Amino acid sequence: MSARAAVVVTLMVAVGPIEQPQPEAQQNNVVALLEAGKPAIGVWTGALAAPRIAKVLATSDADFIVADVEHDIYDFQALHTFLLEVADFHHRYRTQPRPAPAVLVKLAHRGGWDPRYEISEAMRVGPAVGVWVPIVESGAEMQRIVSTFSQSEQSGLEGVNLPGQGGHTGVSPLWPLNPKGQIMVVAMIETEEGVRHAEEIVSTPGLSALHVVHLSEADNDKILKLCQKYHVVPAIDATPEDAKAKVAAGWRMISVGWDFGMLQKQLGDTLKATRTAIGVTPSTARQ
Repeated sequence: MSARAAVVVTLMVAVGPIEQPQPEAQQNNVVALLEAGKPAIGVWTGALAAPRIAKVLATSDADFIVADVEHDIYDFQALHTFLLEVADFHHRYRTQPRPAPAVLVKLAHRGGWDPRYEISEAMRVGPAVGVWVPIVESGAEMQRIVSTFSQSEQSGLEGVNLPGQGGHTGVSPLWPLNPKGQIMVVAMIETEEGVRHAEEIVSTPGLSALHVVHLSEADNDKILKLCQKYHVVPAIDATPEDAKAKVAAGWRMISVGWDFGMLQKQLGDTLKATRTAIGVTPSTARQ
């Protein structure tokens, strides 16, 4: 054996086998859960300007947070701050390791109001992983929404490392249209008009999930079947009492309600229990 060969063998033994590069992990935890066949559970918030609420949400076990701009004051600076706070608070204050909740921005613009500019701006201000679009009522509206991610200068990439996707790259950042995509578009069907055009909405390439709200059970079942037919994630609201049945029926993104609703209930229960313990009722407390 030559001296050079001996050196190579010695180095190989010392260094050990060369590790093969591992597949990239999903940066969007919701996508990772859904691809694994698991449900994703989330909470809604309108308290974008409240750092303490952001901290509670960021350190919670929620898989996703819907940051609702539609029912809050229309303030992109507050949204910007909230998105950064969720990421920061999770990494600084979460005591048990788990992925940070993914934040999707619930738009103020309805599907028929041409929300393309708002989508572009909402995805630019911080590390959101997608948009949640209210009251989509036609396939044309859905196509216009999805088109934002191939036309905007910057498509949801700030704070989410997606090289070579979105903008003018020609590669969609939308999951599952692009299996490696990390950005989600969730549409809401809330009206009879939306139900009538449900198939053209659900079949739009680039749609990630469809959230049913304010509909009859029959309409919910119709849309669930369409989602399963076109491989779109079906999303619905649920309570701890009915969540198991809804997941068993095929619903995969589960919203458990608003943070203020949970705060209101916990506060009411605590005050009631405290007054009961000391023998005071709300009426006598005011006397």
